[in-house]
Amino acid sequence: MPTLAVYLPAFNEAETIGAVLDAIPAAIPGITTLKKIVVDDGSTDGTAEVARAHGAQVVRHARNRGTGRAFMSGVQAALDEGADVIVSMDADGQFASADIATLVAPIVKGDADVALCTRFGPGSQLTGRMPAVKRFGNWMLCRIISATAGQRFTDVSCGFRAFTSDAALHVDIHSDFEYIHESLLTWRRHGQRVVEVPLAVRAERAIGESRILTNVAAYTLRAAPVLIGAIRDYNPLTFFGSVALLAFVTSMAIGGGVFVHWLRTGETIPYTQFITVAVGGTLLAVMLGAVALLADLIARLKFQVEELLYNARRSRRG
Repeated sequence: MPTLAVYLPAFNEAETIGAVLDAIPAAIPGITTLKKIVVDDGSTDGTAEVARAHGAQVVRHARNRGTGRAFMSGVQAALDEGADVIVSMDADGQFASADIATLVAPIVKGDADVALCTRFGPGSQLTGRMPAVKRFGNWMLCRIISATAGQRFTDVSCGFRAFTSDAALHVDIHSDFEYIHESLLTWRRHGQRVVEVPLAVRAERAIGESRILTNVAAYTLRAAPVLIGAIRDYNPLTFFGSVALLAFVTSMAIGGGVFVHWLRTGETIPYTQFITVAVGGTLLAVMLGAVALLADLIARLKFQVEELLYNARRSRRG
């Protein structure tokens, strides 16, 4: 029968985590067993002790390792407990624990493998004031992730998510920061059915200040390398091929302009230097095209390795 594990990453959340754990419904339609797991990511305020006092199993990191590592620790703990469905939610009180039943409903019914809470989709309700950097960041990331994954999303940065144990076996996070986006792209790449569930969410923490970066430039600089890497790995042929095509078209345009001038005047002066630019651009396009083909081959091999790892993990689970 279905077992649900609710996992909460926590870093110095002693003031809020008890109330969040207590509010988790004791009975959820379609679920027979409920387990609470807290990953204490190097807290110094007694978060682990509070979590245990409120009935949670605690996985403790000796130091703060980041949300990506905490996510993997939480997923592994849930799988070790025999979870069929896993819910990931923050411990700061922004999400309503009572909404877990609504979030997991599409999975319990067999309509989805992954359910994402959306704060901006039709039917959602966001209370309070959300910093402009978070709105801008989500708007930008939604468009990038949607285009890359081939599915339209309205919210790709929300930490309130549910997924099957099978989906969890596909995940192998390499980033300490943008694990939410990396895991979403991984699920889409492996054909997992992803749906969005509109819910009511607080825009601000219940207690204290958000640790999210409040500067757009700083947020972009931190997120960009991870996202570019994810897009590169997800569809390298398009990633490198588009740059190669741009270089080729630009080179042909420059070279064509010089050629037309030569036909009219019989000489290349004063555009002789543009011939070098056109030739160099063409060579660059050829090299990038070769890189695109090689990267696509590597991506296909990586996909096969991920499938082998998934099958091995699934076999170990029985």
